[in-house]
Amino acid sequence: MRHPCHTGLVILIVASVFAATCACAAQPSWKPEKPVEFVVLSSAGGGNDKTARVIQRIWREERWLENVNVLNKPGGGGSLAYTYVSQHAGDAHYIAVVRKGLLTNHILGRSTLDPSELTPLAVMANEPNAMAVRADSPLKSAKDLAERLRNDPQSITTSVGSTRGGPAHMMVVQLAKLGGGDPRRLKIVTFGGSNESTTNLLGGHIEVISSSVDALVPHHKAGTMRIVGVATAERSSALPDVPTFKSQGYDVVMGNWTAIMGPKALSASQIAYWEGLLERTFQHPSWKGMLEAEALEADFRKSQATRELVARDYESERAMLAELGMTR
Repeated sequence: MRHPCHTGLVILIVASVFAATCACAAQPSWKPEKPVEFVVLSSAGGGNDKTARVIQRIWREERWLENVNVLNKPGGGGSLAYTYVSQHAGDAHYIAVVRKGLLTNHILGRSTLDPSELTPLAVMANEPNAMAVRADSPLKSAKDLAERLRNDPQSITTSVGSTRGGPAHMMVVQLAKLGGGDPRRLKIVTFGGSNESTTNLLGGHIEVISSSVDALVPHHKAGTMRIVGVATAERSSALPDVPTFKSQGYDVVMGNWTAIMGPKALSASQIAYWEGLLERTFQHPSWKGMLEAEALEADFRKSQATRELVARDYESERAMLAELGMTR
């Protein structure tokens, strides 16, 4: 017969192991304990800055998170901001607005920062792309444009924003390929920003602008530009009169996601905190209003889904840029 003291010791050991297991499984939830730095890759006043400040305002008004400061760190196509956040591994008090440039900067060799140095927390929106010409241009449709890109690519000068290799550039590449053209023969130019591109288009110095939709909407509605196609799966609510490239027979779906990321080595509880807060923010009327005003698509993805999106986009961007001979 087993001694009662021995039985009691076994019970005590089992209870201790059970308690320890429960303690590990139910880690205490994390929340910020000091001011949060919300880092923006561009100067004050731009779209990325507006994203951070709308979110900051929602958090403060709702008292979800009041001790948060927006920090603008422009430079290197986002590299300066992303590198700064990456230097605080494990510290969830540092987050950033992140765009696809994180991927192309690394692929093109503009930055040594690997995307894995940041932790994806959520996608908050998608910025769709479109292509436009002057209102009096003979190019009336995506077919007209694709045929010119195939038959005489050097006759069309296309602005793709401020840098090569981004979504606006890749949209032209995709359309050219689907139309049977050689994307390596495209005549691509860059300018300092959308205003400079618009001035050159309206002045007749270039023939096509490839850009985010929001930069083109006012000119399309004013009748000075014609948007020949939007690179969305379905018609844009901001441009219900404009057909998608897809509906015109060209499967071109291209945009630039807006993600929120932190440094690497964040704990599960830190990620869970930001996921929850950002999901509530996404549902807030002020955020939905901003999306509509800026012609952005509503798109929310949690950390794991964002991580998977980033991995897929890295591979597809690398393949396209390698085809153009642009990879480092």
